[in-house]
Parts: sequence; C-alpha cells; structure tokens
Amino acid sequence: MTGLTNVIGRILLYTIIALLGVFVLGSTFALEHGGGYTSSRPPVSVHDLRLLPETYKGKTVTTEGTLRYSPELEQYSVVDADQQSVVVVGYDETILQGIVDKTVIVTGRFDIDAETGVFIDIDSIGQTE
Repeated sequence: MTGLTNVIGRILLYTIIALLGVFVLGSTFALEHGGGYTSSRPPVSVHDLRLLPETYKGKTVTTEGTLRYSPELEQYSVVDADQQSVVVVGYDETILQGIVDKTVIVTGRFDIDAETGVFIDIDSIGQTE
C-alpha cells in the first residue's frame, strides 16, 4: 500500500509543478505582450530620440508614431504629433508599405550616422489598434 501511495504522491507533485510552470509562462507572455511594449524596453518618445540622441546611441529602444514614406529621400520614418521624425531601416519594405500612415510601435537598435542622421535599425514593428 505504501508503494502505491508514493507513486500517487509523486504523480500529484509533478502535476502541480507542471501546472505552476504553465501558469508562470502564461503570465510572463501576457505581461510581455499584452500592452504593446515589453517591460524591459519602455517607450522612448521620438522627441527624446531627436533631443538626446547620444543617450540612446547603440541601445535598443521602443518608440511610437506614424509611419511615413518620403519618395524624395526614399526612406521610411516614424513621425510624432509634433512632426519630429526618426528614420527606420533594416526591415522588409513590402511590410512597411502596407502600414504607411498607420500608428506603429517600433523596437530596434538606435544609432546615428552622417548620411542618415538618427535612425532605428528595426527588430520589430507593429501597428497599434
């Protein structure tokens, strides 16, 4: 009888551990993706990226704005309400074309160079609701 009790006890214990693992993973996913921003990368305004570019140079940032395309410059940028912008590069142009003039959340490595100015090398981009 004790052998059967030990087996049942172990099965119950492992089931509880598995359920706790599923709960933790589910909670982590919901917290990381539920609000549009990851908790480790709070949003930085386009204004701040333009005002203090050296602060963010080489760092992964998340910002929000309207995606625009400039045919003259042949480049995409994220534009805020004050018409300040940051160029975005390194992403599939077909996807970007589909979300021009939409409000987007962009995450990527922020950098500065003489040719482009301030820009974000996109890791991910998504349209807000």
